[in-house]
Amino acid sequence: MIPIPGRKALRNPIFRGALDAMTHRGTAWTHGLNYAAVLSLALFITWPKEGFLSLRDLPFTYNAMGGTATIILAYLNFTQGARNLLGAQDVTLRDWLAFTPLPVGVCLRGYLAAGSVETLFFWGLSWPLMLLAGGVSGESLAHLGTGMLVLLACLTAYRVIGVTLLIWFERDDFVLYILVRVVYLWFILVSGFVWPLANPVLAFIDTSIWPQRLPDVSLRLAGFEYSAPGWAATVTLHLILGGLFFIIATLRTRWLQRRLALRDGTEGGEGDGSIGPP
Repeated sequence: MIPIPGRKALRNPIFRGALDAMTHRGTAWTHGLNYAAVLSLALFITWPKEGFLSLRDLPFTYNAMGGTATIILAYLNFTQGARNLLGAQDVTLRDWLAFTPLPVGVCLRGYLAAGSVETLFFWGLSWPLMLLAGGVSGESLAHLGTGMLVLLACLTAYRVIGVTLLIWFERDDFVLYILVRVVYLWFILVSGFVWPLANPVLAFIDTSIWPQRLPDVSLRLAGFEYSAPGWAATVTLHLILGGLFFIIATLRTRWLQRRLALRDGTEGGEGDGSIGPP
């Protein structure tokens, strides 16, 4: 039998529940329309500037559009990742994950898969307008594809980071609100001055025909020296961060499940031996 891509995700109850809640809520369509309108406005403003400023080989329109898309989508993935997608008002995500009999890996993979559908939705909306911007700026399709893959890798990592922060701080709304925006500002703004290789906007620009914005990364192994463009280092860094935060979320959820199992066992045996909420 030929394996069908996404078959396991479709069977995942967490994925189906989160996707159903997102569909009934309908806010993704509104956000999508607003996002497309903002990108269209940015294209309308920057398109005439291309000829007026005579930038020649500097793709002003393309990079302005890419920067706008990166800033907006990074914020959406941080904030939406740190928001409960299951639609439950009286049950937190941590409680839902802790009480479900499903394995921790299945829970988190299903939940992240549902969030990835939203990420791909907004990422796909960017393509038509970015193609127009690339055409007016003289960007090749290879440059556009590379830039969009860089954007997708960064957005995926931000979604995982947002979900991890949600699992840790869901009951502390104010702390969660502050942390999400501090992390967002660090990646989008502060990293550009402190650690440029961690900045997604600079990485996107680095894939264009604009003069190099990020330094090449060199690595010497076994007497051989390997070098990679700056945007590749940014993608690698974000993938590593996404993997690390997924591990942190998995360990946290596993700890919650064990703590609740121990509490339920104590309550069942002694009646008043609760060790408190997780």
